[in-house]
Amino acid sequence: MALPDLTGQNIQNTYQRVLQTDGGIIRDGTGSLLISASFQHISASTLEVDANTIFIGGVSFNKGDLDDLKEGKTINTVTKDLGEGDTGKANIIRPEAIMHPDDNSTYSKYTTTGRIGTFVSGTLFHDLNLNGNNNYVRIGDGNTDIQLKGNINDATLDGGTF
Repeated sequence: MALPDLTGQNIQNTYQRVLQTDGGIIRDGTGSLLISASFQHISASTLEVDANTIFIGGVSFNKGDLDDLKEGKTINTVTKDLGEGDTGKANIIRPEAIMHPDDNSTYSKYTTTGRIGTFVSGTLFHDLNLNGNNNYVRIGDGNTDIQLKGNINDATLDGGTF
């Protein structure tokens, strides 16, 4: 929106279009409140704001993005193929861990070395390890475990001693 050309006009005829400030308060020429705000620091080469969207450097962030984040969704725009025919997925998160909301010692941890572990009350209880020749799945607390290694092609376990 272009500003009006006030050249050659008297203030008494244009005062409604003049803005005045008093600290964080912006008023029009009649004294009516337009904006009341407190800013620590705003610096941007390009910043646009409207009722539903903020544009920072030409990139938009809108109410729908905020709603998605509040629901725990991501706002990724790049899709990934997850394999097994599951293609074009954008709602992907890449956490380092997912922690229990009330217990900092219960969480699932994701590493870059092909390993996922679930810790329950600080004890590694569920361990998936894809690491070259040392691949295994372990469930247990270190004392009572189920551990799978090597090739298991077909098995039925229904009790007894092995």
